[in-house]
Amino acid sequence: MFRMKKRFGIASGLMMFAASLLWVSQSTAGVDGDVRAAVYTGDEAIGVGAGILTGMGDSHSWFFNPNVEAAFGDEADVMSLNGDVHYDFADTKDLTFWLGGGPALVMSNPDGNADTDTDAGLNLLTGFGDKDGSVRPFAQLRGLISDENEVVLAGGIRF
Repeated sequence: MFRMKKRFGIASGLMMFAASLLWVSQSTAGVDGDVRAAVYTGDEAIGVGAGILTGMGDSHSWFFNPNVEAAFGDEADVMSLNGDVHYDFADTKDLTFWLGGGPALVMSNPDGNADTDTDAGLNLLTGFGDKDGSVRPFAQLRGLISDENEVVLAGGIRF
């Protein structure tokens, strides 16, 4: 029962964070919010998350995309805080493709134990997404290199 309440609390917190990103996205020029769902293949966990996307400097190709994800599985619960940066390659008018990476802070709670393991990691990622419109879908493949390596499939929307 406690584990269910904990999961609900984390998911509710992420949704409130996502709602705040909507406000930030609408009030700050050049900053977009995103919400995402993810599959953590190694931990067989399903996750939800949110982030922001903003250009870096005067470049129209470099982007900072910090995000947070919480994943819940039978074998472990995982939360990651990610400071991802990516480079958008030659793109079409409507679709873009990127490669990137960044630091990660990964907290995992195996088998619902009271102890939580916290590790530093590195994300390596690739993805593609829609460029135009107020709601833009995206998909991303991320390799998380840490004490417990992980492959994460994610998809979501940017606004």
